[in-house]
Amino acid sequence: MSDIDIKRISYLAKLKLPSEKEEFYSKSLEDIIQWVDNLKKIETSNVKPLHNVTETTVSIRNDDIEKNNTTEEVLKNAPERAQNFFKVPKVVE
Repeated sequence: MSDIDIKRISYLAKLKLPSEKEEFYSKSLEDIIQWVDNLKKIETSNVKPLHNVTETTVSIRNDDIEKNNTTEEVLKNAPERAQNFFKVPKVVE
């Protein structure tokens, strides 16, 4: 990558690169581009697309109705109650 390319890319990305780092970033970008080019060469025509990396299916539980405690059962051990609610000391003035 040329010096001009690095300056243009940094300008477009709104980055301020110190001039002493331009060579480092130029080499890094060349390495990334080479890596992507290598990925493009991989033969994937016989590979099935993945929907999930682990290839496991999500087991969803049945939405079964279960017997829950009644209001009376829940409130029977409450120290104080007001109608069908727990009565607690006031905390905020």
